[in-house]
Order: sequence, then structure tokens, then C-alpha cells
Amino acid sequence: MIPIFSVIIPCYNEEDNLKSLFLRVLDLLRKEPKAEIVLVNNGSTDNSLSLMNSFRLENNGLHISIANVKKNQGYGFGILEGLKLAKSDVLAWTHADLQTDLMDCITAFDVYQKQTNPSNVLVKGVRIERGIAETLLSYGMAFYSSMKLKSWITEINAQPKMFSRSFYDRAKTNAPNDFSLDLHWVYFAKKNGSIKTIPVQFLPRVAGEAKGGSGSSLKTKIKIIKRTLNYVNQLKK
Repeated sequence: MIPIFSVIIPCYNEEDNLKSLFLRVLDLLRKEPKAEIVLVNNGSTDNSLSLMNSFRLENNGLHISIANVKKNQGYGFGILEGLKLAKSDVLAWTHADLQTDLMDCITAFDVYQKQTNPSNVLVKGVRIERGIAETLLSYGMAFYSSMKLKSWITEINAQPKMFSRSFYDRAKTNAPNDFSLDLHWVYFAKKNGSIKTIPVQFLPRVAGEAKGGSGSSLKTKIKIIKRTLNYVNQLKK
């Protein structure tokens, strides 16, 4: 049976979060048993892969797959590897840190199904009730990107992101392997289709180390901002 939608969840050294993530995966699959979850071990150096394998074996009657990236080549690379493995014609990704609820994917699917031409639509989250500092940083990046690209682009990194396989087949061309993948996907939707949004809560990270989102060190944030700005300039050319 082909799943009604597939959710890719990249995991890089998320051992401390996985037990909670697995419980949320089971919640989603109980509510929507025809969905598929693709866990991506994105070159983790901790015990993530072993925990994923055990979880899959314990729940072998459910639609759970594992993509194992042996060496980390970037956030975007892990997601793209997971998308290659997904079986559904409706695809999505979200994060493993549980700052965005996995159940938001069901809400996104409800919105996706209501579209008259879903093959050209990106359904994505819009974060609500965020802190002032995070809001200002996000708005600043959105403003810069929008001015450069001459198209209003906001909430670039909000999850989940859901789209058709047709959308994926077109958007994956020249897709970046790093954190710029979110920008690439949103910009492609703005140029070639439309974006529908759902409100999502953005919660504090409970365990593990932030890799680039809320809670990341200043050094990490600056590094990702520089990469994003460089990618904006590439898109402008």
C-alpha cells in the first residue's frame, strides 16, 4: 500500500531526544496509520542509528523506514536522502528536536488536500508566540532575503513543509545540501506555485544540542546566517 503522505525527519546526534520523538511518531501513526515516517540518521556519531533500528524492529507493522547517511554532509543532504526513500506522492519534512510538533503534519495534510492544484503548492508552518529576539532575527533575515529576491519570503525555517512528489521532482534540481534547503524550497514555491500556511507552536528544545535553530550558540547562528545570505546572493544571479 502506498502511504497517503511521508514525513522525513533528519536526525543528527539526537540520541537524547529520540525516545520522546519515537512516542510522537507512534501518536501520529495511530491517528493516521496510512502515513509513513522516514527517519534519517544524518551521519550521527552517537547512538542514534542503533536506537532507530531498535524502534523500527519493535514496530515492524508500521510504515517506518530508515535512511542511513554514514557521514554527515549537511542538513539538506540528509533530508534529500530521506526524500529519495519515501514512498508516498505527498512528501514532507520536519525536525527531530520536537520544537515543532510532529502532529502538525496531519494539519498540513488537511490543508494540502483542500487545494485545487496541490502539485504546485507548498504547505508550511508559521511560528506563533515566539520570543522577541527570535522574531526580530527571523524578520530581519526575511526582509533581507525578500529585498534581494524581490519576493516576500518569511518564516523560511518554520516546519513542517509539505508538497507533492511533482513539486519535489522539480525543486530538487540544484538543491543545496546545507541549511539553505529551506530557503530553496520556499523560493521555488514562490516562483513556481503558491504557499499555504498553518500556525505552529515553536517550543524550547528539551534535550540535545541545537544545530541552528532556536537555542543555538551565537557562533552557530552567525555561521548559518552567513551561509543563508550567500545562498540568497546565488539565487539572485
